Amino acid sequence: MKNQIETQNEKPMNEISLDYVGITNFKTLLVITRDGKTFHLTPVIEATINLPAEMKGIHMSRICESIVEIINDERNAHHSVEELSLQVLKKIKEKHPFSHAHLSLNFDFFYETKTPVTKKKTFEVTNVTVETWVKDGSEDQIAISIEYIGNTVCPHAMENNPEKRTHVQRALGKLTAKGTLDQMPSFESMASVLKKSFPAETFAILKTTDEQFVIDRMHENPMFVEDVCRNILARSKESFSDKKLDLAAIVKSFESIHKHDVIAKGSTTTYNKN
Repeated sequence: MKNQIETQNEKPMNEISLDYVGITNFKTLLVITRDGKTFHLTPVIEATINLPAEMKGIHMSRICESIVEIINDERNAHHSVEELSLQVLKKIKEKHPFSHAHLSLNFDFFYETKTPVTKKKTFEVTNVTVETWVKDGSEDQIAISIEYIGNTVCPHAMENNPEKRTHVQRALGKLTAKGTLDQMPSFESMASVLKKSFPAETFAILKTTDEQFVIDRMHENPMFVEDVCRNILARSKESFSDKKLDLAAIVKSFESIHKHDVIAKGSTTTYNKN
């Protein structure tokens, strides 16, 4: 059999190092078993490594192989996406040495809850992104980002309306927690922080009495987008006070009476950086 020519190892025309090269939009099935529960996830994956100036390209197939080998290893039960991410990057380094790398998995995560009045069981969905960075000589870093669809209710319009009428809108909140593997909070705990930070919790299924409960709760608890963002930061800092985390929040309100949207961003930590 004729030996393959590894053109990736040739010198490029322009010897410039690249920060990250790899694959993106790679899809697969992932099964996580944790606390007696089994979660079936379908992540969209991006895996990238640095490329030295003297190398023409990376071996893309080795990146894909590393992901599949770890995810499909039936001998090794996966207890968290975060642990799996570090295993994947370790496997990539065995096949394709690097000085730094980044892995991202984006997927929908379902959790069970009940409607507020009729107590009907419903499965709610939230979008999750798990990112992992590894770098020679530095501690591995992981970030979990959770999105939640909530609402905003304008307190200014309510205060200035004789009948206390106001405008309401759907809003998207995002909480990111970054730190080391042993400090990561659970997806469920982060989702809980988010849903408690809005004027009212939202549900996929609502009967009439449930709807009225949510509507009443929203109008009893009006909030600007700024209020929701601060709530997320304050609640997450309190909820994860026993951990060492960098926290960031973004809230976007899809305005109902304007043609533009409104956004608020902020950050904090659970520790003293000084």
